[in-house]
This record gives sequence, structure tokens and C-alpha cells, in this order.
Amino acid sequence: MTTSSDHQVHGLYHDLISAGECEQIVRNSLKVEEFVILGFKLTKIPGHLGFLGEYLHLNVEVETNGQRSSQRYFIKSLPLGDKNQREMMEEMGFFRKEVRVYSEILSKFGNNEGSSKWRPDCYYTRDDLIVLEDVKWRNGFTMVHYKTALDQPHLHLVLDAVAQMHACSLNHEYNLAGRRRLDESHKDVLFEASVSRDNGWFMAGLSGIRAIALNGTKYCKDAAKKELMEKELEGKLNRVFDIVKPTHQYQNVLVHRDIWLNNVMFQFNEDQSPTACVLLDFQICRYLPPIIDFLLTLYLTTRRSHRDEFFDHYLNFYHDQLATKLRTFKLDPEQILPKSQLETTLKEYRLIAHVFTGIYLGLTNLPANVLDDLHQNEPERYHRYCNENRDELMLRYLREDTFYRETMTECVEEMLEYLFEF
Repeated sequence: MTTSSDHQVHGLYHDLISAGECEQIVRNSLKVEEFVILGFKLTKIPGHLGFLGEYLHLNVEVETNGQRSSQRYFIKSLPLGDKNQREMMEEMGFFRKEVRVYSEILSKFGNNEGSSKWRPDCYYTRDDLIVLEDVKWRNGFTMVHYKTALDQPHLHLVLDAVAQMHACSLNHEYNLAGRRRLDESHKDVLFEASVSRDNGWFMAGLSGIRAIALNGTKYCKDAAKKELMEKELEGKLNRVFDIVKPTHQYQNVLVHRDIWLNNVMFQFNEDQSPTACVLLDFQICRYLPPIIDFLLTLYLTTRRSHRDEFFDHYLNFYHDQLATKLRTFKLDPEQILPKSQLETTLKEYRLIAHVFTGIYLGLTNLPANVLDDLHQNEPERYHRYCNENRDELMLRYLREDTFYRETMTECVEEMLEYLFEF
């Protein structure tokens, strides 16, 4: 029997978690039946951790077999105080999708323990809320600064976690689901929620990329190249809408598609060397070729000079890790996902990396607190920038901020070289 008392919640969070739900969370996380909840408290996590939800800590005082302990959980919910953002999230289905990815797909994957851990455990979900293991509190995982460019030790850990996710997906498909594809068994979960002409956030990002290409790169200073870009760039970028569809030509897996610095956390030893990595946020997952996650990992977390020097090394490392993990599931990597297929899909899907990188970095590399201040002080302008047109915002900080200018110019110029062979 469990009881609860003295629970504290305030303001917007007053009715977010009930005492009964708190009991279920503790039961699922501690895997015990007999305990007493002495009290619980919800607190908002400060800072703009993400664009698509509210982030809180749930602190619970528990007594089990006469022993008292404190437990802390990470809560992600639909926006509570921003009506516009909540309506957008509900309309696009981002949050609903992530809830079902955790409850219906990742929960069946397993193989998330010890050295194979690649994501936080999930303890409870509702249509509007996800309760996760707080890996910072429990295991000391932390994020790196948003201006960090990952090096080899960090990248090896991220790619190992990505390979574990992909191997779990293939194990589920071949060993547990009778070779039934995830997009068949979970078609209503793995829908396209972001790369859509109806998604204002994505379309504003595409427009921003074009604005920088035509006004902030070395290629726009060449009249002939600028004229070519004005004529053809939009059409070339729009190819992305066709290549985000699941394929039967290549082996697909559950892909994350959102591996940027705020969606990875690292564990460090005493000399600050990274020892483990977990992936966060599964709201834009799809069933697509795994090369997409490999490319996005590199493009969203490294600088171009590093990618150019070590690209082949990382591709070999990822494939070796994936092959090793598949063999532990008694699957033959040469039959299921040979390296030759990775190399073929590399050519076909690189556009996704260029487009996503331009859109993501266009917001995430803005100076610290720019979006927070806008959201708090000018909410209508914030939503206009995020979901309608951010050309003005991006071009402003291209002029005013050195880090933003360096990273965005590098990103967009590399994309133009890919698209136009400049």
C-alpha cells in the first residue's frame, strides 16, 4: 500500500502531476511495490532547453522498508504558459509523436542497460507529458556548451549510441517483429511532423538559408553565381521534401534526426574525458536509412575542417560499431546493412544534412538568451521569427555576432558547393 502527503506544486504546474501518478512513477522507476511517498514537488528548469516543450524537475521523498530517499525525475510537457506554442505543437503532432515513440517503440527495444545505455529510461507518459530518468542527477550526465565543436572522443561516444539505437531497431524488426517494418506496425506514430510545406517553422528555416546564401556568402558577390542561385536554389532545396520518405530500396531503421548539442549528454571521468553518451528527444523520429543519423551527427556537432579530415574515419567507426552490435543480436551485418549500402545512401541523402544543419544552426547558434528574451518580452515577434519568417533575425546576427557569422557562412557555403558544384 502506498500513501502520499505534503505535495507542493505552484502556478502553472499546480495540477500537472497527481499523487496517484507520482506513485506510479516511483513504482516504475524503483521497481518496488511497498513504499510511502512523503512528499513531492515540481520546479521549472531555468533556461531555454528546447523549442518544443516545458521542462521541469519532479522531486519525490520516498520511504521504502524504513529507509528514506530522495528521487528526482525529468519532466517534459506540452507548453503550459504559451498558448501559441502549445497550439502549434498540438497541430503538428510533435509531442503526441514523442509520447508514442517512448511508450510504443522504445519500450519494446530494450537493451538500454550498463555500457549499452543510449537513452534515458521512460517511467510514465500521458498525451501531454513524459516522465524520464534524470540522467544528470542519477548518473552525472551533462551537456556541453552550445559553441562546442565535438572532437573524436565525444564523436565516438555519440556514434556508438546512434549505432546502438539502430541495432536495437534492426533487432526488433528481424528478431522480435517477424521482419515487419516499423513504418508498417507504427505508421500512425512515425509520420513526418517537421519536413512539411505546412510546417511554418521548417519553411521559415528554408527561407533563412536562402537569405544567407543570397546576402551573406562569398558566392553572392559573384553576379553570375547569385543569378543562378536566385533562379535555382529554392527548387534544389525543395528536393528535401521527396527524400524524407521511407524507402524500400534500402534498409531503414528508427532514425533520431535531431542529434544536435542539446540532444546529447555526456558522462565524464575525473580528468574530464567523456566516458558515455545518451541521446535525448525523439519527437521527429522516422523510419529511414541510418546514414541520415550519421550525417546529421557529424554536420550538427562538428566544424567543417574536422569533418573533412576525419569523415572516412567516422564512417568506418560507425559501421564497425553497428556490425559488432548486430552480431550480438545474432544478425549478419553483411546481409542486413553492408557498408556498401551506407556508401550508396551517403550520396543520396547528404542534402538532408545540409538543409537540417542550416535550419537548426540558424536558431541554435544565435547568441545566448536572444530567443529567451524575445519569448519573454516580445512573444508575438518571437513566434513570427520562429514560425513565419526569420530572415531579418538571421541576417542581423550574421552582421553582429562573430560566432554566428562564422558557423552560418561555413554551413551555407558548404551547402551551395554541394548543390551547385561551386
